[in-house]
Amino acid sequence: MHDDVMVRDPGSDANRPALPAADLRRQLRRYPPVDYRRYLRFVVAGRHVGWVRRDFAPHLADFPDVFVLNADQVVLHPSLPTKEARSAAMAVVLDRLRARGLVPGWRGELYPVGRGFDGPQLLSMERAAAPLFGVLSYGVNVNGLVQRDDGLHLWIGRRSPHKQVDPDMLDLLAGGGQPLGISVADNLVKECWEEAGIPAELARTARPVSIITLQVEAGEGLRVGLQFNYDLCLPADFQPRNIDGEVAEFTLMSAAELLDRLRTADDFMYDIALAKIDLLIRHGYVGPDEPGYLALLAGLRRPIAFDI
Repeated sequence: MHDDVMVRDPGSDANRPALPAADLRRQLRRYPPVDYRRYLRFVVAGRHVGWVRRDFAPHLADFPDVFVLNADQVVLHPSLPTKEARSAAMAVVLDRLRARGLVPGWRGELYPVGRGFDGPQLLSMERAAAPLFGVLSYGVNVNGLVQRDDGLHLWIGRRSPHKQVDPDMLDLLAGGGQPLGISVADNLVKECWEEAGIPAELARTARPVSIITLQVEAGEGLRVGLQFNYDLCLPADFQPRNIDGEVAEFTLMSAAELLDRLRTADDFMYDIALAKIDLLIRHGYVGPDEPGYLALLAGLRRPIAFDI
């Protein structure tokens, strides 16, 4: 499941009025706004593709054949003209930074780096390093829907207490990052099986329904992402079972209970809370009379902060 979370636009909470005790907008306020003054632009082939924390940049200065640093930017060296050359140089750098303990949570999984999902790939890098460079990453969210006589219900997973990120928090039925070399459709099938034991023929009936965009300051840098949301209608007698050990348990929750929890508690992962708000809006459980309705809509799909 996702290790990525979400953030709202820059701005001061001190200038915002307090929310009522039960209000969906609480989910938009769970993390502080990104302060881009703390970052240098990461530029590859003349394109702004990420953000590097100013206090991390000196580590990159140790590799002058790979990075050119100035007051505002970390530029991948122009002597690296192809994505293959850039990827190979980045792999060497990250391997050395990992040896220094500067790349936590190494996955052994490559992420593409570029400005858009269907745009040119400029290089690839280890997934764990994506926040260090604030590059755009992708993921897939699968909502497990069950229609009952008393209304819509959702399968909710609880993350294993052994997960490095957000242990024990509530999560999707299935989901995960979108690595290099696999289609979104095939990744969805893989994640559905590994996390919930959903057969491929059933997983392939999931419908793409929306996206959410993500920007949040993590301990090691900036997480930036775009997640593809899917709805998967499941038989009433289906019982998910975890295969890969990442989920402690599954609960079938009514849409009404889901809405109440999102209004009053913060026990869902942050990005998943917003994916669930998106679902509740799409299925008519949250409408224009909801306090802050327009802010909720805007908070789900904020523009990615790349500017050249």
